[in-house]
Amino acid sequence: MCWLGILAALCAVPLVFHRPARLLDAVDASVVAEHGDAPHLLLHFSAGLLAIVVLLALGLVFLRHLQRLVRSVREQQPFTQGNVGRLRRMAWLMLAMEVLSILIGVYSSWMGPQFAWMEVGGGMSITGLVAVLMLFVIAHVFAVGTAMREDLDGVV
Repeated sequence: MCWLGILAALCAVPLVFHRPARLLDAVDASVVAEHGDAPHLLLHFSAGLLAIVVLLALGLVFLRHLQRLVRSVREQQPFTQGNVGRLRRMAWLMLAMEVLSILIGVYSSWMGPQFAWMEVGGGMSITGLVAVLMLFVIAHVFAVGTAMREDLDGVV
């Protein structure tokens, strides 16, 4: 589904620049005036779309790491340096997605009520921040488990 979101957002940018009247007709003249003029509004709109594409791309990278982690665990090798690295990268990716989501939320609020759709779950999420902390903790647990497994392999 993330691919569809990225594709839709990437297709929207050229369409907006090819037919800007469609976007401008859907927006009150006061909103256009708030952002200076039509070209500035289109630039802000495109910046918002780009931020959404980046957010979705980060989500895809996160899911790719998760897929590799699950595959490794399925192969009975959970405590490896690769999984420790994956979990740490997943934590940083989740943190980046949370920060970007907050920025998109602030940006869409600044853009005005007609651009509220841009707020893709925007705003601060306590659940997301807890997930970030949990990923960092689990990465540490996996690092300790990996060290213990390596010690055990050295003894045997």
